[in-house]
Amino acid sequence: MAALSIKVDLTDIGKKFNIPAQTLDMLTETAVAEVTAAVYTEWQNLAKRELHSTLPEYLRNLNVVTKGRFARQIVLGGILPTMLEQGASPFDMKVGFEKSEHVKYTIPVYNRKGKMIYPGGDWYLTVPFRQGTPGIVGQSGFANEMPTEIYKLMVHRPHDIALTKAEIPSPYDIPQSRAAIYDDNGGLLYAEYEHKASIYEGLVKKTGVYGKTTQNTYVSFRRVGKNSDPLSWIHKGLKALRLADKAIENTDVTTIVENEVADFLNKSLGGQS
Repeated sequence: MAALSIKVDLTDIGKKFNIPAQTLDMLTETAVAEVTAAVYTEWQNLAKRELHSTLPEYLRNLNVVTKGRFARQIVLGGILPTMLEQGASPFDMKVGFEKSEHVKYTIPVYNRKGKMIYPGGDWYLTVPFRQGTPGIVGQSGFANEMPTEIYKLMVHRPHDIALTKAEIPSPYDIPQSRAAIYDDNGGLLYAEYEHKASIYEGLVKKTGVYGKTTQNTYVSFRRVGKNSDPLSWIHKGLKALRLADKAIENTDVTTIVENEVADFLNKSLGGQS
């Protein structure tokens, strides 16, 4: 992504107060560090307000890098975080899934006479989907929350016992559809697609022990692979967040630098101004 820059130049301050070069360098270095920290904190805060399930990965890939004594960079890496920041046109997620390190491959199948009837070698991947409990949307790690009716079925359910289609109450037993996706000019990119099953079918409760606390999580699994419907697993695209731009806009760089200079003058030059 294109780099946005902020320049901190205290040359005039140094001349006005006759600050030695070595001391001015230290002051500049401190000001640069403070400005960087302020922008970085604001960037994180914006991400926490804008993102949900993708927040942990976004923050993991947001780092401050020291490029020199007077240079800092806030770098956002990772494919998904970059797509969130810059935006992305509609795309086929299967392309990325196939490259996953967790991909597995089907094995050959033979009949009783030893003749191969299926060569195998087709890739597939099992994708987990975490479902939050009612009221949890907006917290880190969750994009969806279960309806109360589904939660009541799951909360007292034994762990690892999958919710069956017959148990799912209406209307949650009905497979959802993805609307057709069009480009900016109204041209059809991907036709409408109806999912094969309800998103709650196969939902299981997982119970984990963390120290003295027992915590339940709820997850379902979906299979994707070479033989998946071409219209399945299509992402409608991402609107650019531009959190870097907003973080800089929301940071009062001038005041931060002025405060650092004033603090230095009060401490080192007897409060002259």
